Amino acid sequence: MFIAKEKKKTNIAEYVLYMWQVEDIIRSNNFDLSQITELIISKYQVTEEVKYEIKFWYQNLIEQMMKEGIADKGHLSDTLKHVEELNNLHNSLLTTVQDKAYQEQYLKTKDNLNNFMLKSGGEASSEVHACFIALYGLLLLKLKQTEISSTTKEAMKTFSSMLAILVDRYNKLKKGELAFPKEKSN
Repeated sequence: MFIAKEKKKTNIAEYVLYMWQVEDIIRSNNFDLSQITELIISKYQVTEEVKYEIKFWYQNLIEQMMKEGIADKGHLSDTLKHVEELNNLHNSLLTTVQDKAYQEQYLKTKDNLNNFMLKSGGEASSEVHACFIALYGLLLLKLKQTEISSTTKEAMKTFSSMLAILVDRYNKLKKGELAFPKEKSN
């Protein structure tokens, strides 16, 4: 809960990946709040009042996941809205804003993105969504201590670099510091 709040304020990409991990933790504990309390919440070195807040947060997530029908797979609609916002910004940075640094990184990433999107069989709804799916997959492979090829590592670096610039521009946009070009009259 605290990590999610902090990441949502400072790095929306890390927030999305963190929330996907929380969803998987809930699934792996069979949506059992008692089990989550015992295995996760009880380990926090915080007051009982704060543990109650964390438990309530998990309970709300469990209810949302059940309500949205994502018990087996999928992601919370609220989290996917952030992915969509980032994708809209991604498109704006490439076209309307014509952010040179972002465009350059996108060109370095594009082939890897195309390859990943082909391999993922249409799972990704956008290029930004594909980056998240790929990076989350990498996280899972690392957690399983699976060997990762150098080609995959290089591709993931390009995804990560693109998202890093995107998050920087997202933060600037939220602060009102991202300049959009003035409309030109014909």
